[in-house]
Amino acid sequence: MKKYYLLIALLILLSGCGEPDTGNFKPGVTNACQAMPPFIAKTGLGAQVAIDTQQRGYTGLRLLQTQGGQTWQHPTWDDAGHVGAFARDRQGNIYVAPTPEVSLAENPPALQNRIYRVDGLTGEMALWLELPAVAPPSQSNPFGTMGLFYDCDTDSLYASSLAGSTAKQANGRIYRIEIASKNVVSQLESTDAIGVGVFNGATQKRLYWGAARSSDVYSVVLDAKGNFTADVRHETALATLPDGNSTSVRKISFGQDRQGQFLMQLKETEFGFRLLAENNPRKRTYNFVYQADKDQWQFLGAAPESGE
Repeated sequence: MKKYYLLIALLILLSGCGEPDTGNFKPGVTNACQAMPPFIAKTGLGAQVAIDTQQRGYTGLRLLQTQGGQTWQHPTWDDAGHVGAFARDRQGNIYVAPTPEVSLAENPPALQNRIYRVDGLTGEMALWLELPAVAPPSQSNPFGTMGLFYDCDTDSLYASSLAGSTAKQANGRIYRIEIASKNVVSQLESTDAIGVGVFNGATQKRLYWGAARSSDVYSVVLDAKGNFTADVRHETALATLPDGNSTSVRKISFGQDRQGQFLMQLKETEFGFRLLAENNPRKRTYNFVYQADKDQWQFLGAAPESGE
């Protein structure tokens, strides 16, 4: 009988080995620790500034004084050509994704699967990481790094990339990069994603992403270290929402209102694996509220996009 009980105990232990440890994270926003870069104090712009990547009349990124309209740009900030997504860490370092627009002159395909870093202390931008890909970007698909998001809990940078994908084959990846070591420690394979974001739900940490080939939004459970698991689910699709669109989600952000409710915002973009200046005057932000008891996002409505 004793051997029988030991066998049962062993079977129970082995049956639990396949379940990932998803940790015990506090529900809510995961990037609230992001700091403004210390170097901003030396620019003379004051405290009310925004990081601007609209690139209307300039290339790269710049600082914009929100009230007076004065701008400031470090000499290195156009070294990556046109840029798209960016994220800040707890030290105020800024991570930037090079993103081609209407021309490859400033953004040659071979240089697009990269992440650049603006030093929070000096303001200088330099190449930080070259992401491993199935194949490099090419003339037929010049896109590499697309979305960036910083997670305070695990000190991780998540990056989506379309490098190596073709018209018929999804070869993109989402990476988890350990900031301290600058190493890619986990990858979600065969996933063409643009916007990415991380949120701690009622029971699990999840990474959300906007599909590059449709208006769908998916999520995947992350383990206690922030690595990807096999637990993927479909969250929503812009095309199925009231007055929705067939666009892709380029940016995912999370916040909290005065009532303590957690909110999610999805920003759309026209995308088709080709260089084309976006011409969508009706760009909107889609707003959701989190229902903890169901671990679901309830659609609240859409509003015209007001900027980054």
